[in-house]
Amino acid sequence: MRVFQTIALWPLVKPFRQQFIHMAWLSLLTNVLMLVPTLYMLQLYDRVMMSKNTLTLVAITLLTAGLLLLMAGADWLRNLYAIKTGVQLDLSYGKQVFSAAFNPATSQRQSPVQSLQQLTTVRQFMTGQGLFAMLDLPWSVVYIAVLFTLHPMLGLTAVLFCLIQSGVAVWNQSVISGPAQQAQSAKQTTEHFIQQKIRHLQTSHVLGMSHTLRQRWQALLADQSAAERTWLAASDRSQFVNKWVRYTMQSLMLAVAAWLTIKGEISVGSMVASNVLIARALQPFDVIVHSWRQWLHANAAASDLQALLAQHAQVHTHPVATQPLQRPYTLALNAAGVTLQSRRLLHALDLTIPPGRLLCIMGPSGSGKSTLARLLVGAVFPTQGSYQINQTPMHASNVRAAMTSVGYLPQQVSLLEGTIAENVARFGPLDSQHIIEACQRVGLHEAILRLPQGYDTRLDEQGLPLSGGQRQLLGLARAIYQAPALLVLDEPNASLDEFGEARLMQLLQALKEKQTTIVVISHRSGVLKVTDDLLVLKRGEVVHHGPRDAGIVYLNQLNATATSIPTESPCT
Repeated sequence: MRVFQTIALWPLVKPFRQQFIHMAWLSLLTNVLMLVPTLYMLQLYDRVMMSKNTLTLVAITLLTAGLLLLMAGADWLRNLYAIKTGVQLDLSYGKQVFSAAFNPATSQRQSPVQSLQQLTTVRQFMTGQGLFAMLDLPWSVVYIAVLFTLHPMLGLTAVLFCLIQSGVAVWNQSVISGPAQQAQSAKQTTEHFIQQKIRHLQTSHVLGMSHTLRQRWQALLADQSAAERTWLAASDRSQFVNKWVRYTMQSLMLAVAAWLTIKGEISVGSMVASNVLIARALQPFDVIVHSWRQWLHANAAASDLQALLAQHAQVHTHPVATQPLQRPYTLALNAAGVTLQSRRLLHALDLTIPPGRLLCIMGPSGSGKSTLARLLVGAVFPTQGSYQINQTPMHASNVRAAMTSVGYLPQQVSLLEGTIAENVARFGPLDSQHIIEACQRVGLHEAILRLPQGYDTRLDEQGLPLSGGQRQLLGLARAIYQAPALLVLDEPNASLDEFGEARLMQLLQALKEKQTTIVVISHRSGVLKVTDDLLVLKRGEVVHHGPRDAGIVYLNQLNATATSIPTESPCT
């Protein structure tokens, strides 16, 4: 087992070692029974053909058929064990990988889709022929031992051929690995380019970018085709060499056996059997050559998954809150700062946000307003200082368990494919009363009823058939669904008309009366009518924080001196 500990796959498959032990015993039984055709051939040539006894022929034929049935059953059972182990792997690690991949604190390593694909890669290897070849490889010694019993020369020849086949496998990997990685990288680049452009198809068409984008896609496709041609050419050469070496070695084994037969040192049956035995001894090497790339991908995927799960476990070292936070929420930032990818986004924020009051955040573009919003809802976490709700520190380990009543409207409203009702209910249980109430409060109920399927209307990834303003209202309805204790809105009125903005102000005032903790980011002055406190950010630092009236005076002074933070300044 110590050998396997140096393999990246080992920590992932270690919990299933009992199943692997069972598969190893079944591999032993299968490989031993695969000697039956060879023994049958020896009996036919050396006993039946000499004695011409029909009863002996029938007896050994029936015995051979029974043993072959047992061999097929052992191989079938081994496949079932492999499939069962793959299912258990998904059940054991699927939830962990999903949680780690979509955790804001760990998902920066790679995309969640890639992490889930890596889990699939590991599972496919565990249920594929590559694993069986590795389990069969030790039993090649059995076939070589039988060849030694037939004649030492045959055994030594088999050992030499196995070493040659191993050398071919190493050479195959050195030849194919580089072109294969380049081809895979080129394919991923092309697919990423297409996926990104599909999302902006209409804009690209209207602005006349289709021709240029098509040219870039064709250039990427040409690079991909060239990389795949290089890889396929190297793969074809490798397969040609591998087949030539294997068939040549089988022929040479038969030639050696024939030479020994001519000298009278082995029988004709042994000569024929030697060819079958060398084929069985070399078969695992041949399968490993063809599945070597799959093995490397599975090992690399397992290594990345271990790093992801380890990072996920590391951010969960803090005690997890066992009880949800009680309403209302009081937020407190103590010297909180956020640094991502060596860039300081927020610095030394000291801030308290009590319930029942609305905090409006303003500032120029790039001042850190949206980062602060994500910090407050637990999408990012402070790299310096602390963030507390009701005096409970928020960490990646407890934020979802503690903050069970949060509403959030990001600057770019993202709706998921599904019905309108599912999006409002956050894809949880469909509570019709709360769904309709949320849509009525944002003024979207009547527009939804005018749709042919009403609340059962399905939305695509772009939120169609809703308009831009309706999508923002739907995002707002999702944010206020079931009256959250904390509501953070990033530019909620950016796409609203005067009527919609007035309804939004009424909604915010009503939520304040319910002791909801509200934070609104806006560059429009209309929200100041219901604002209690005003926070102005610049370059990630607080330049003003206080009651609304004092904040308005401060903004007017900035406007008067023509500085960069006017009341109507743009923000992100």
